Amino acid sequence: MHNKAVDNMDRMSENYTVARRSNRWPLTVFYSILNIGAVNAQVIHHENSQTKYTRLQFLKILAKQLMDHSYNIVQQYFHFHKILKTRLNIYGYKPTLQVGKQRVRASGRCQFCDRQRDRKTTKVCTNCAKLICRDHLVEKN
Repeated sequence: MHNKAVDNMDRMSENYTVARRSNRWPLTVFYSILNIGAVNAQVIHHENSQTKYTRLQFLKILAKQLMDHSYNIVQQYFHFHKILKTRLNIYGYKPTLQVGKQRVRASGRCQFCDRQRDRKTTKVCTNCAKLICRDHLVEKN
C-alpha cells in the first residue's frame, strides 16, 4: 500500500512541478512540499466541489488565487517596481488607484515638471497620488 501511494504521488506531481535544479537541500524540500500540497489541494477540491478540472487548469486557478493576496499587499504601495507592474499586468491584474490615500513622504519634486525646474511640493494628486506643484494643480470646486 505504501509504495503504491508514493508512486501515485510522484506520478501526479511529475508532469507539473515547481521544482528547479538546486544544490541546496532546504530548497529541494520546499519544492517537494509545494508539489505535494498542490496534489493534496486538487484532491480535496475535487472531493468537496465535484468539479472536473484538469490538473493544469486547477494549478492555474490555484496559482492565481495564491497571487491575489500578494497582489493586494503590493497594490497598497504607490511606487512598486516597474517589472513587477508589467508582470502583474500580464496575469490580468490591473492596478486600481486608491483615491484620497496620502503618501508617507511629506515632500518631494513635482512629478509633472521637468527636472530643471526642481519644484518641491507637498501636494498630492487625488487621482493618481503623485506629487504635484501649484502650476499643475487643478482644484475641484
